[in-house]
Amino acid sequence: MKKTLVILAAFFLTAGAASAQSSDLTTAGRGNRMGMGQGRGGNMTPEQRADMQTQRLTKELSLTADQSTKVRTIALAENQELQALRAKFSSADSRQGAGQEMKAVREKYDAQLKAVLTPEQVTKFDQMREDQLDKRKDKMQGAMKKKAKA
Repeated sequence: MKKTLVILAAFFLTAGAASAQSSDLTTAGRGNRMGMGQGRGGNMTPEQRADMQTQRLTKELSLTADQSTKVRTIALAENQELQALRAKFSSADSRQGAGQEMKAVREKYDAQLKAVLTPEQVTKFDQMREDQLDKRKDKMQGAMKKKAKA
């Protein structure tokens, strides 16, 4: 269950982590985290999240204007659905079911997104996602080691 939640958290933080890789690391990294509030984009609207994801994917995958429009529509629908799930599972005792439902939402919208992308873009998208998950795992393991030492 924890792994599922970590994977979902990684997905939500995708936009912030990817923009930190831009050429201006100091501005991009801090700017996104400041607006992210609770670390998961808690203060951002679904529209803001969709815009940020669209900008990141447009840049990283060299999307066409038509693809960008479709990606934003998909991202907006996904973020609206995820916001509804977060509200549904807002209490700590009801979070157990959240992981599976959020995973299902992500898979649904990933399939839609991949239908818009070229095969080369899909490959790059999958690699981006894999890299982000690896970084999160490494970060999580480092935090656990620090906690164990304390």
